[in-house]
Amino acid sequence: MPSLKLSDVRASNAAWKPAYAPVAIFVGGTSGIGKAVAEAFARATKGNAHIVLIGRNRTAAESILSKLPPPPKQSPNLTREFLPCDLSRIPNVHEATAALLQRFPQGINFLFLTAGAMSFSGLDLNEDGIDKQLALQYYSRWAFISDLLPALRAAQAAGQEARVSAIHTAGRGGPVDLNDIGLVNTLTDLRLKTMGKLISSLASYQDLMVESFGERNSSISFAHTFPGLVDTPLMKVSSSKIMRMLYPVRYLLFPPLWWAMSPEECGERQLYGLLNAPAGASRITSDGTDMGLNGQGDKTWAEAREKLWAHTEKVVGKGVSS
Repeated sequence: MPSLKLSDVRASNAAWKPAYAPVAIFVGGTSGIGKAVAEAFARATKGNAHIVLIGRNRTAAESILSKLPPPPKQSPNLTREFLPCDLSRIPNVHEATAALLQRFPQGINFLFLTAGAMSFSGLDLNEDGIDKQLALQYYSRWAFISDLLPALRAAQAAGQEARVSAIHTAGRGGPVDLNDIGLVNTLTDLRLKTMGKLISSLASYQDLMVESFGERNSSISFAHTFPGLVDTPLMKVSSSKIMRMLYPVRYLLFPPLWWAMSPEECGERQLYGLLNAPAGASRITSDGTDMGLNGQGDKTWAEAREKLWAHTEKVVGKGVSS
């Protein structure tokens, strides 16, 4: 059972009343958890915010945006926008972030990274020679944070909130293979035995990512969060044909889904967790509470953090993060 009552979470979110109209970016906000967090954010701000959804499905995005609470009459310039972007290619991310920096020179307050994928098909390189799953679940997230740091810093310098949430699998990470940074070997030889390594490595990469950015930007909040078991269409839109075929019978194959958290509850708890996250790096539970950082005092963990940062800079580009 969650340690925090949903009613208390909702009350806390509703009590948040920023003295400014925040700018919030939702990467992967056109379905599932991203959609739910965007809706929770719009409810909490009562529409008094700039909201941008980023993804591939314009029809879904426009439907979501049309149903959000409208901006207050006294603030007609607040916008609801969709920015198309195929996150499996990093050049697309750089193009999207350049547009956002130009669109919001005053700063960006919230960056929610929720895009996910469910595929166990092994190494699948895009046109840039990067595995598509890694690009979607890790490299694109790193690129969004790095590229948008000037806007996050501008918001923080103006006395406003500057917060980043990487919604993935906090608390599910394992040891990092220092000889396979980038997971090419793991993906090349992906089978049942190594799937666990892939999943835990991706979780650890998110931990290391928020730690590295938090260390370099100690006044901004960078949270890696765990949404819990949520019934979303992730299998339905998977690049894996097998996953898509299994979606209609998912309740039979995975009985715990009968007790899964609703996307709406997840959205409220994820918003609560980020609003209450400390400055620097943190990890947030599915309840919305702090679980502490990973790998503390582990020399291998510290080495992995530096190696992964250097590797990612080469893959993504340095941007302004250093």
